[in-house]
Amino acid sequence: MPFKVSEVKTDFEFTELIACEWESYENPHQTFFRLFCPIRGTGPNARQESLEECTQRQLEWHRSDPSSYWQKVTDTATGEIVAGALWKLYSENPFEKEDHEEAYWYPEGGQREYVNGALEIFGRPRATMGRRPHVYLNIIFTRSDYRRQGAGDLIMNWGITKAQEMGVEMWLDATPYGVPLYKKYGFVTVIENPLNPKKDDPDDEWKQLDQELGPLSMTVMWRPASGLYEEGKTVFPWNGSTGLSR
Repeated sequence: MPFKVSEVKTDFEFTELIACEWESYENPHQTFFRLFCPIRGTGPNARQESLEECTQRQLEWHRSDPSSYWQKVTDTATGEIVAGALWKLYSENPFEKEDHEEAYWYPEGGQREYVNGALEIFGRPRATMGRRPHVYLNIIFTRSDYRRQGAGDLIMNWGITKAQEMGVEMWLDATPYGVPLYKKYGFVTVIENPLNPKKDDPDDEWKQLDQELGPLSMTVMWRPASGLYEEGKTVFPWNGSTGLSR
């Protein structure tokens, strides 16, 4: 099937891209996505209104972040966006300054506190181990009816080529669905990272969201700048070791 990968440049493209993102993460439903893109309300228009809010918010994040690079994969036969990715291209250590942004897209209270905790856990491994220039695959998705047809390979090849041009390592946080693809491209597992935060006396909002989301976990993966990982030989730059004790 003929696909084309290219940068997302217009607001119209971005709107179609995020609609594709939602469809992709909802089929099958991946609950971690709701940490970033919740559905607000329960009415008949709740999903559409939440999608529009999420689209505008992600566009604002993109515009305010020089490292942000959104790309789309288009089916050239139909012109539709069928996959996409958000890369963060860091030519310097991105963690030089501490950043503890609140999950302001959730209302104040137990739910926001829960998401704040989950996102702090989510970002901690790379903030500790990835304190060098690198390429980070922040988001990747493919529409359900276009999976296993090569769109993900186009995205991965683009990112690897970019990392090689920059001469840097790569990082990503994987769901179980993505791990086989990333291993194929030379990524190795660093740690399993459970995201559910704990609290001694959680309120009802905290408990409700924890129940709705269920167990959350990401596989933190890394690819050396050389592109070749050799067990027992490749040195992990964050601690100087060559073994599995990261």
